[in-house]
Amino acid sequence: MRVLLLLFLFTFSYSITLEEAVQLALKRNIESIKSELDLKKVEERIREVKGSVLPTVSFSARYTRWDPNYISSFVPENKYILTLSLNQPIFDKSVWDALRLAKRSRELQEAVIKDVKTSLKAEVEKLYWAVLLKREVLKEKEESLTYWENYFKLVEEKYKEGIVPKYEFLRARAQLRQARADLIRAKSDYTVSLNSLKNLIGVDEDITVEGTFGKGTLKIEDPRETLIKNNTSLLVLEKTLKVQRENVELKKADYYPKLSLFANYNVENIKDFKNGSIQEEVRKGYNLGVSLDFTIYDGQKRSARVMQEKLEEMKVREEIEFRKRELLNQLDSLLSQLKALEEELLAREDTLLASEESLRNATERYREGVGSQVELLDARKAYEEARLSYLDSVYVYNSTIADLKALLGF
Repeated sequence: MRVLLLLFLFTFSYSITLEEAVQLALKRNIESIKSELDLKKVEERIREVKGSVLPTVSFSARYTRWDPNYISSFVPENKYILTLSLNQPIFDKSVWDALRLAKRSRELQEAVIKDVKTSLKAEVEKLYWAVLLKREVLKEKEESLTYWENYFKLVEEKYKEGIVPKYEFLRARAQLRQARADLIRAKSDYTVSLNSLKNLIGVDEDITVEGTFGKGTLKIEDPRETLIKNNTSLLVLEKTLKVQRENVELKKADYYPKLSLFANYNVENIKDFKNGSIQEEVRKGYNLGVSLDFTIYDGQKRSARVMQEKLEEMKVREEIEFRKRELLNQLDSLLSQLKALEEELLAREDTLLASEESLRNATERYREGVGSQVELLDARKAYEEARLSYLDSVYVYNSTIADLKALLGF
């Protein structure tokens, strides 16, 4: 009983659908996690900038021990100063510009997260179809092994009865061993694909994939307009452009004056001449005022900084236009590939049907002794190639749809 329990624990696995795999990837994939943490970092940046609008309160204390032979009689040997300060910005354009910049940065990071998730969805979907493909190939290899085992038994019986020559027996045995090797390779390929999916979605447990391997579908009314509107990489560039505009405004803020209110309360010990003698006493008091800072000329450094940010803005504009053209070309290519793949799938289906019929006839002819071994081997090989080619075409078609969905921001 204990052995059965241990075997159950070690072999336990759960199945997931494509939607569940996508949700796991969005939650556990490292790129998704990093992008979410970057958003939290931007939120903290906004909180930091907001703090610049609020008053700043600080406290400082200083103690100095003086050598009596070095100081005058009006300086205490043990000197201390305590200061409580308050500073309140009244007008500082750079603070408000920095706050707008931080908010634009948050919008940019949200767009980056959407772009990461869109790409991640496409990767998960392609790996999902890859696992289903390898599973179908594995089934085909299992059926092939069964076929060649039965075929070998038939040839072996005929060889023992002296009906077929030895080279046919050896050839049948070699084909059986090759089928076993192909099955082992198919199992390995399936395991590799499944592990790749597990790594992407962040799963340690054993899993199986639910779903039927078949041709997917995607309906789009106006793909070009959809791309311009929804493509996530374009959205990131558009948000980057807005951030860069705020950067320009932030640099321009250096042309404006800065006005602030300050107040200090001081406590310090001093020595003063009082009542005919030098006495040490503690002085307390406050001071307050208004501070105005305005740079009249800085050697054109401000204008140079503004121009640098404007040039960066121009670079983003050019990149957006270049990226649009590139993405539209990619869209045309994918749509063209999809159309070609649809026709290819129809041809592969007909080829598969023809090879199935040819294999059935060759098998019957060989069993009745009117067909040759070469004819049977060729028919079986043609059937397997047709079946695997059809499966591969379905996978390529579905992968192309996944790329198209990512391009259109689905």
